[in-house]
Amino acid sequence: MGFKKKLKDLPKLQFYKDLDLDLIISYRYRKEINKDTILFLHGFNGNSKSWAYQFNFFKNKSSVISIDAPGFGKSDPSSIDMDVIADVVVRLLKSLNISKFHVVGHSMGGMLAQILGSKYSNYISKLVLSCTFKGYNLPKNTPLIEPYQRRIKDRKNMSDDEYGRQRIREMLPKRSEDEIFEFLSVISGEISQGSIKSGGMAMQYLDTTKYLPSIKNQCLIILASEDVVVSKQKSELLIKDIPHASIIELSNVGHAPYCEDAISYNNVLVKFLL
Repeated sequence: MGFKKKLKDLPKLQFYKDLDLDLIISYRYRKEINKDTILFLHGFNGNSKSWAYQFNFFKNKSSVISIDAPGFGKSDPSSIDMDVIADVVVRLLKSLNISKFHVVGHSMGGMLAQILGSKYSNYISKLVLSCTFKGYNLPKNTPLIEPYQRRIKDRKNMSDDEYGRQRIREMLPKRSEDEIFEFLSVISGEISQGSIKSGGMAMQYLDTTKYLPSIKNQCLIILASEDVVVSKQKSELLIKDIPHASIIELSNVGHAPYCEDAISYNNVLVKFLL
């Protein structure tokens, strides 16, 4: 099945209004009766559509929910930090009567997953941290860092197609412009200036070090052999602070293993989670 069909088959976007913050959050949810629920959290170049290959794979196996971070998809942009975003996510899940779930967080979403695993361990069954690290740990008054300011400038000046392709060329420099490249670039082309500012600010102020000792759930850290976004050093710092985590490295994939090699990625997930 091609990626266009997978995107077409995604659950329709739904909306949650967080009354505490007066914030609209968009999400996609497919419920399977009497099955575990898996929460998927996307990265900085993605949105809730990023998990199309997982929605397809886990059909009849588990309930799947994918949430758009503030500023992504149709979620309102916001300057709230990751700790507060975690609270919003749990309130959204409670509104759907989801009280127990697995978490799979990729890159930026993996940072959010670390906080969820720390603050809400009673709600979480198992935790998967995919191609992620602990955050940039910059002082709170630091302006948006230059690479993200450059992205905002590019977003102003480029078409959706141009911007999406540029983002994926930088993220996966070795990849030819094949179907997976097209899938990723279509989704990245939907990123707005609000996405970049909201996600960028949340990541650059974050340091999850203080949260990690509280993660007691079964945890799997997924690495990618060709990842040029998250360095080995950043991965090792995360691994050191979650000593009970299992580690697996996927070969011949970069910073988007969930679609670059969806078969291997999904097999790792289903073996660990279900």
